[in-house]
Amino acid sequence: MMRAGLLQPGLNGAFVADGFGAMPSPVTAKSHALAGKRLAVKDVFDIAGLRTGAGSLAWLDQQTPATQTALAVRTMLEEGASWTGKTVTDELTYSLAGINAHYGTPENPAAEDRIPGGSSSGSAVAVAAGHADIGLGTDCGGSIRLPASYCGIWGIRPTHGRIADNGCLTLAHSFDTVGWFARDGATLASAFEVLAHSIASEEAGDVKLHAPREVLAALNPQVHAAFGAVMRKFGVVEQPASDDIQLSGWAQAFRVLQGAEIAQQHGAWARENLGSFGADVRSRFTACLTIDPAQVQRAQSTRSAACRAMARAFSMPGMYWLTPTLPSIAPRTDASNAEVDDIRTRAQQMLCIAGLAGLPQVNFPWTTFDGAPLGLSVIGARGDDEGVLAVARAIHASL
Repeated sequence: MMRAGLLQPGLNGAFVADGFGAMPSPVTAKSHALAGKRLAVKDVFDIAGLRTGAGSLAWLDQQTPATQTALAVRTMLEEGASWTGKTVTDELTYSLAGINAHYGTPENPAAEDRIPGGSSSGSAVAVAAGHADIGLGTDCGGSIRLPASYCGIWGIRPTHGRIADNGCLTLAHSFDTVGWFARDGATLASAFEVLAHSIASEEAGDVKLHAPREVLAALNPQVHAAFGAVMRKFGVVEQPASDDIQLSGWAQAFRVLQGAEIAQQHGAWARENLGSFGADVRSRFTACLTIDPAQVQRAQSTRSAACRAMARAFSMPGMYWLTPTLPSIAPRTDASNAEVDDIRTRAQQMLCIAGLAGLPQVNFPWTTFDGAPLGLSVIGARGDDEGVLAVARAIHASL
């Protein structure tokens, strides 16, 4: 049941009523790097004077108004961005679907009959629909990259820890990153420069593009066939299968470690409030509360191996991976829970790579299948966010 008044009519259901139209504390712009850019903010970032709801009515009801605005938000406002409002997220961000049992499902502007993806659903939809120029969100298991692909926009998961998350609710602390959406690569890069205090050059330089066979094997057949043309155009080298890359095992390790960290941070609260969650999120919280320590130990060993494998993959200067972001387009809004969960499971095999190793990844618009968008991604070495951005922008400009 949707709670009346929580979604903004005419705005694709992207904004939370309690945070739409309410202005943060006055901020004096330091410069004009983001002048004219409208900013929408996922409802996990504190805004002075507002409660942070994190997509959960039970959580919202137990919060007091924030006394400070989250650093990332304040930084963007200081650089000239204008406030638009807070956006809908899946409950405590523990979903990739963009479906919220209380707030409803924001409408995907790129494919109205398909889900927008989550958990940063509202920020993605606000940008895709033109209600905002930058949509601030978070990415734990794919919550920026997946909705960016589903909604046909740009999205970045920076290197883990590259962007400060002060004043931001996290789901699993060793995976969550601050990320954001834009409709073009230049805006995405401008926001990076502001938040990372760096320079995002447009020059990609001499690069070598690879696509691992294990990733290609996860693609739907029609996606695999279409990507073949991209590989030929850009000289992408298909890497042979390697014992170093075990996507199904990596995805399982990700789920275990993520669940264990969720239990650390939110387990006590979740036990007392399980009845408040939608069925899908409730089942995930219930599962994470029963993870055995031996599972965590094995998963951590797998994560260490994955980090070593990815360090070897990007050990040569100018080396990047170019692949479709996901195996397929978004499921329809009337898809069964079983179908959505199946797509989530397969998507995690591709999304867990950057998550486990803390790598930067940029999704950018590529093509459509059955009228729905699917993006391409560039992944690079830890700390090489600038290079990943430059390569993504160069490839997109030549598509």
